[in-house]
Amino acid sequence: MTAPSTSTDLTDRELYEAVHARMRALAGPAASDLDDLIQAAAVQVFRSIARYDGSCSLTTWIYSVCYRVLRSERRWYRRWQLRFSFGDSEDVPLDLPAPSELLEARARAQELHRALRQLSEKYRAVVVLHDLEELSVAEIALVVGANQLTVRSRLRDGRKKLAQLLEITAPEHFGEPNELTPF
Repeated sequence: MTAPSTSTDLTDRELYEAVHARMRALAGPAASDLDDLIQAAAVQVFRSIARYDGSCSLTTWIYSVCYRVLRSERRWYRRWQLRFSFGDSEDVPLDLPAPSELLEARARAQELHRALRQLSEKYRAVVVLHDLEELSVAEIALVVGANQLTVRSRLRDGRKKLAQLLEITAPEHFGEPNELTPF
């Protein structure tokens, strides 16, 4: 069975793979609820694909659906956590030992993901979409539902906050403060 006809002729599997890639980029590969987020976003994409009007690229539209699902799920989880949390903290477990270069790269990636998790959703989404997924400011504006100047401001502020967080948590991995300047 294929998805309803759109300007692109993607199969259900291709649509799901697109959702998977976009949600993984937005939520981070270490997100404990990644599978649930992907499933919720895929359901939303399949329900709303008939309303896709082609005013932006399909991938940008999928990013916007994933972004809205992510924000909604994270808001729900924060409310749930406030009610039922026992103060447990979750750390990303390390895998089996690897060569020193792989350990260094893994440590850098973990510090980066920790720092990204500390950013608010509005900054994290813009920084990830622009710097990691290489979307243009115009595409990001469509995804997050803000104008381009707001996206540029969030990108600048998000990069500054990320640089500060990385400087505080892992200066040995990310260099001196002057090397972390966003521009």
